[in-house]
Amino acid sequence: MPPTTIALIAIAVVILLIGIAIGYFGNDRAAVWRRRFEDERDNYADYRARSEARHARMVAALMAGPMPLPSTQAPPPSPAAPLPISGTRPAPEITHIVGIDAALADRLAALGVTTIRDIATLTIEDELALELRLGLNAGTIARDQWRSQAQLLDSGPAALVG
Repeated sequence: MPPTTIALIAIAVVILLIGIAIGYFGNDRAAVWRRRFEDERDNYADYRARSEARHARMVAALMAGPMPLPSTQAPPPSPAAPLPISGTRPAPEITHIVGIDAALADRLAALGVTTIRDIATLTIEDELALELRLGLNAGTIARDQWRSQAQLLDSGPAALVG
């Protein structure tokens, strides 16, 4: 290469480097982002120091043993008297089954399913047909366990206790 070509390339490189330096130092966005980064870093360091101090206080309190209750605390309330139970219990409604709301209960009633016993005696084929007619996703009745819930509700409170 002739020396003049090398000199021109060297001049172009120097001019390019000067342009990059002017652009870098003349751009204040870098300073803004740098300040934001430093502020965020400082905020996180403060948060971490506060968290570690709070954790150390909690560990120290736990190691010191149980804390005494203040003497001004009111005594716990006495248990409420049981409600009198009448001889008959109301029949559970179909909406007591988890997954059946009032709107769905109305749609079931339109199809002839109105009692807990109706759901408790469903077969798998009945479930599938009911899901299709109600527009439910396949397997909804089995997943929500409508039959087992209905059987528990139909058997009464004795089945729930024992």
